[in-house]
Amino acid sequence: MNRNIRRYIWIFALLAALAFLFDAQISRFFLALQSNAAVSIMAGISILGSWYIFPFLITLILLIRKRSRYLLPAWLSLILGLLIATIAKIIISRPRPFQALGMAATEKFSSWDSSFPSSHVIAVFAVLPFLDKKIKPYWLAFAILVALSRIYLGLHYASDVIAGAIIGYLCGEASFKIFKLK
Repeated sequence: MNRNIRRYIWIFALLAALAFLFDAQISRFFLALQSNAAVSIMAGISILGSWYIFPFLITLILLIRKRSRYLLPAWLSLILGLLIATIAKIIISRPRPFQALGMAATEKFSSWDSSFPSSHVIAVFAVLPFLDKKIKPYWLAFAILVALSRIYLGLHYASDVIAGAIIGYLCGEASFKIFKLK
């Protein structure tokens, strides 16, 4: 992992720690902005990061972009990230913002498991290292939208999604190293 990436990870870790201090305020701010139309749009974006849609989406993208040699490492990255998320959710057991702040669930498919870290965000950031330079900026924008949708819908705190981005990206980098792709 090069020096710039390490620097960004430390910056994101610092942001996650800082966000943790203001999580409730950030969540209340986003929840106050909710409208029916925006909730529908954000729910649609959030669904694309779901475990039952996302793996097929990334597989399709890698095949279309002729990067099939990255399929197995990308899937390993996803599995590793989701395993870490599951273990962290069990150990940390942090209530979701809509539960902790006494808000109504904004998604009919809202989850009642733990909030920290965001599995959706881990997944979308875990595959970032496997994408080519042409599509990477678009994917990063999509990943940020997924992260924001999770906060907007009251399903995660800001620190949950920042930590998810770090964990996901590190899983992608680890998978790259395991398969000696760099």
